[in-house]
Amino acid sequence: MKYWLHRISYFANVSYPLLDKGYLSIGFSDFTDETFIKEVSESNWDYFEKAFKETWGNCPATRYNLWRFIAEMCKNDIVLIPNPWKTFSIYEIEEQKVILPSSLPIDNSWFDWNKIKITRDKDGHLILDGEKDGFIDLGFFRKVKLIEREIPRYEYADEALYASMKNRKTNVNITKLKESIEDAIKSFQKKEPINLKNCLFESSIEKWLEIIHSKLNPTKFEKLVKLFFERVGATSIEMNPDKNNPDKAGDVDVIADFEPIKTIINVQVKFHKNETNEIPVQQIRDFANSQENLNDGYSRQYWIISSCDSFSDECNRLAFENSIILINGNQFIRMIMEAGLQNIIEI
Repeated sequence: MKYWLHRISYFANVSYPLLDKGYLSIGFSDFTDETFIKEVSESNWDYFEKAFKETWGNCPATRYNLWRFIAEMCKNDIVLIPNPWKTFSIYEIEEQKVILPSSLPIDNSWFDWNKIKITRDKDGHLILDGEKDGFIDLGFFRKVKLIEREIPRYEYADEALYASMKNRKTNVNITKLKESIEDAIKSFQKKEPINLKNCLFESSIEKWLEIIHSKLNPTKFEKLVKLFFERVGATSIEMNPDKNNPDKAGDVDVIADFEPIKTIINVQVKFHKNETNEIPVQQIRDFANSQENLNDGYSRQYWIISSCDSFSDECNRLAFENSIILINGNQFIRMIMEAGLQNIIEI
């Protein structure tokens, strides 16, 4: 799988609406026939050169854009489209074969930016209906599906990716930027733009977790959770309620009361490495059931904070079914960083 940058600068008033329909375009309508597609798709460079010489009388440098579009782009490749409004969109090529204008499934819903209907002439070329100079020089298309639309460049493209979008070629292979593109997609989906704080957080979380696992113990980790709730403004915090009560229902380690907003957060704390299973969910679920008849005007939440890397599938399933929030080690460290590091030295 390759990654491409493909710039739409030709008939943008038509190309972008067609992209919204799932069709990525390029010009060169003088060459639109099935034989041309077949030969170029099979990397017949001699045929390609001859076609340009016979049709245009020369072989311009721009022909390489068409070669890449037909001969080198493939099904499942990822295409980045820089938009003129300082964003970029990501698409995946759905089909191996290039499509001619005569094969596009045009219907009455196809319009350009100016609400002028897109149709075809008798030769199958695209035209703007009723326009005197309505011929649209878009000759070849690829079927694509949207991955992410209009990602802000400044917020989500790192330096290398940002610089690549200044390239003025119609298309270029940017597979070397695969990691940058995937990071941009993930960050955009999580709504976590690139900034100094996020970069510092991400680079230090793993080290934090390593120190927690090597220097703390279950009791100290519970104290760390308590200090977190103090830092975020809990009115009162109770540790290990009913610890010596053999008749208690379920189990909870920390109860944080936020009086101004009438909210109580009940937390099961686990000092685990690797994976946490479903047992803590069962424990806090039973505790939650024992609280369901209380009528004191408080809203109650039930959390599991674990120093683990992840939660088992069964743990995730039970938590979802019982509206229990799962927070792993990485997430908890980020929460501490967001809240501030004051008082952490007490651990």
